[in-house]
Amino acid sequence: MKRLSLYIKLFISLSMTLSLVTVSFGSGAAQPYLDENRVAYIETVLQAFRQTKLQHIMNTYRYINAVERNNCRSALSDLKVECLLSFAKKNCSATRSARSSDHCELYSDIVIVNKLSENVFINRSERYRVTRNSSGDVRAALTNRLQQKYGKLVTQFSLTPWSDCEKDDLPCLATGLDQFCLDYTNSKSLSWQYCMSASLWFIGTSK
Repeated sequence: MKRLSLYIKLFISLSMTLSLVTVSFGSGAAQPYLDENRVAYIETVLQAFRQTKLQHIMNTYRYINAVERNNCRSALSDLKVECLLSFAKKNCSATRSARSSDHCELYSDIVIVNKLSENVFINRSERYRVTRNSSGDVRAALTNRLQQKYGKLVTQFSLTPWSDCEKDDLPCLATGLDQFCLDYTNSKSLSWQYCMSASLWFIGTSK
């Protein structure tokens, strides 16, 4: 599962050094921080979402949520990520084809990163308000609130020139999302990684 763990590290390591990237890829390999490699990866994730039934994506989402609650409760983010990656690998390897497994790994990336960013999108005081005002399933209420936050982010993207793409032009959309999150990171207190994962999830599950 080298690709999955590698890109998880790309997404979640806010202070990853060049030496770590070089060790991961090898001295002669392309570096993921290059614009073209970020964009290529984003496009691949968009394709994975587009080519997978929503039911399968949501099944993976629910599986990783359950694993996070029951099996991967470490307070250390590195240990938590490794645990989630291990379970994600097992889950994706059970799919029917290599293509489906590849797609599963890609959207599992996004689910795991979004799990790590939940406290960024919903801070402690807001979480308390959502929990207090919920008359039913608290987890569902928090999930709905997260989806609203992701939707707001994508709406902001849609109001920028970067979103001016034809419906099926995924390279254009990937480039636009990359530039939007770079700009957003510079102006807001949200990392590129979290901006991108939230945006990809909202776009990918809006079917």
